[in-house]
Amino acid sequence: MKQKVLITGGAGFIGSRLVEKLLCQDLEVHVLDVMPLEKAYRLKNISQNKDLIYTQGDLRDKKQLSNWYQKDATHLYHLASVVGVQNYISDPLSLIDIVVVGTRNLLELASKYGTRVLFTSTSEIYAKNPNTPWSESDDRVLGPTSIDRWSYSSSKAVCEHMLFALFRSSNLKFTIVRFFNVYGPGQAPIFVVSKSLYQVLKNESPFLYDSGEQTRCFTFVDDAIEGVIVASRSEKAIGEAFNIGSNIETTMKNAIDLIIKISGKDVDIKSFETLKEYGEKYEDIPKRIPNVSKAKNVLNWEASTSFEEGIKASIQWCKHNSWWLK
Repeated sequence: MKQKVLITGGAGFIGSRLVEKLLCQDLEVHVLDVMPLEKAYRLKNISQNKDLIYTQGDLRDKKQLSNWYQKDATHLYHLASVVGVQNYISDPLSLIDIVVVGTRNLLELASKYGTRVLFTSTSEIYAKNPNTPWSESDDRVLGPTSIDRWSYSSSKAVCEHMLFALFRSSNLKFTIVRFFNVYGPGQAPIFVVSKSLYQVLKNESPFLYDSGEQTRCFTFVDDAIEGVIVASRSEKAIGEAFNIGSNIETTMKNAIDLIIKISGKDVDIKSFETLKEYGEKYEDIPKRIPNVSKAKNVLNWEASTSFEEGIKASIQWCKHNSWWLK
């Protein structure tokens, strides 16, 4: 019998790539996602694979979750979440329910059956700590609870607290990975890179958020997937959190300029004022830079794809997947 693994959020941008990768390793992959399989376009090419067992369901529904869960699975990759700043600020209550309540339901089952957990967290954990680069043990510095933007960071942090608590109380084996601005082919156009690509390739003006001097460290999705798999299988990673990201700092403006240059399009940049568009429910982060030495030293992993290479790969993918621009 083949080894079984579980993936929540397997129809998503990162989750679908992980599903594909694990199927190539001759594993039986059980996926849970709120999206029905016929609409999971990222899984279209592998939807008929006999080792992909797909279930539509909601993490908040304990009965659905229990029926889907495989007690003999070796690993649980928990990627299901709400993503995108616009979603954080438009419905923070649903975000908190899905992330916190859904994760709690999952961890009850993982603890019961002894499944090893890989939890995907976020660089938002560190919020606006001004002391970059951020190490895994650095302080979290958040804005007030009246700013809806911080609901995502707080929700993911509560889940991390649960994992550490269960590790100490019941020896639940887990590893946390904190992603830093993952991008790549097929990502929904609601993030800075994917949205800029979408606009530029449609000959539209990409948005420059505020000054454009905010910096990010963009991580190509294939590098992130490799980091997830390595972290999930390392004995040294049990009970630990890792930054998974590039440590090459890029301003938002430089990122957009590079996208325009590589695409060969002749478009102007359009100013986007977040205070005017989002109101006081939003607050930006000036710098987001990881210290990646822990992942390098413990996991022997580091991001290897340059931002320029990643953008070229994304544009090439778009040429063969014109539906994405529709």
